[in-house]
Amino acid sequence: DRLHNMKTINYLPIPKQERIALETRELYAPLAHRLGMNNIKVQFEDLTFQVLDRKNYNSIKRKVKESYRQRNKHIDKFCKNINIQLKKYNIDANVFGRAKHFYSIYKKMINQTKLFNELYDIIAVRIIVNKTEECYSTLGIIHQLYTPIQNRFKDYIATPKSNGYKSIHTTIFTENGEQMEIQIRTNEMDELAEIGVAAHWKYK
Repeated sequence: DRLHNMKTINYLPIPKQERIALETRELYAPLAHRLGMNNIKVQFEDLTFQVLDRKNYNSIKRKVKESYRQRNKHIDKFCKNINIQLKKYNIDANVFGRAKHFYSIYKKMINQTKLFNELYDIIAVRIIVNKTEECYSTLGIIHQLYTPIQNRFKDYIATPKSNGYKSIHTTIFTENGEQMEIQIRTNEMDELAEIGVAAHWKYK
């Protein structure tokens, strides 16, 4: 209900838009995060960002689209290469690149005091496999192919986040020297990350 309200908020007077958006950012987005409902959390954050800081929202949205067009060919080539390597080890995977959502990029710029073009992890590559053991096999294959950045590795499978989130995160140097974040998880972990506790009922 709140998500629908936020998607149709443009029809309300500006003061009411700001009040609802602020409440959504301060209450509903953190609640969605605690429940592991990343898909809804991300939508809440971007929708409230658009209402409460439209100038920065539009600026980042434009820059993401421009940078994604520039990197799209490189990302596709990278994903195809990963798929070829995984098939050699009989690992069936879904490999794709995705731009991070606008509010998370804005927070990185503020927290790290960096300009947009100084951020390296605007786009992350996600690798979805079938079994937990394949997550670690995939990690090993990637680290054989590319140089990992040691302080940018997180194993949330061995030590899940408090909201149940599980995934392996690693950042590597690509062939052209760029840094790229890679997330590795199973289909079940991906469902849990996107829709939260509701995923448990689906898999049970």
